[in-house]
Amino acid sequence: MKKIIPVLAIFLLISCGTSTRQDRKKFTVTDFSNIRVDTLIPYENKSYFAYIIKIKGEVDDTVKIKREGYYDVILSGTIDTLLNGDYYGTETVIWTFDPYRATKGKLEIEYSL
Repeated sequence: MKKIIPVLAIFLLISCGTSTRQDRKKFTVTDFSNIRVDTLIPYENKSYFAYIIKIKGEVDDTVKIKREGYYDVILSGTIDTLLNGDYYGTETVIWTFDPYRATKGKLEIEYSL
């Protein structure tokens, strides 16, 4: 019995650390030749009150971040930005990263509900 408890604890720590969350995406952009589309799906039994976008890095020109049905966020140069807005878990959110005019740089982007 004493040997099972540490094994179980290790298993729980590993499984919690490697879970894939549907309501959060984090990625790094170094290839500015493609548009990237991410879908965030809210959990049914979780309360939401806002969406958050964190963007940090540098690009040589303009990039856009879009949410379907809402305005575009346009950024350029050295970026260290935190955006948030009201969100109450009622719909799936689709975010689109558009490199627009940028051709090089590095951006770390995180979307979360």
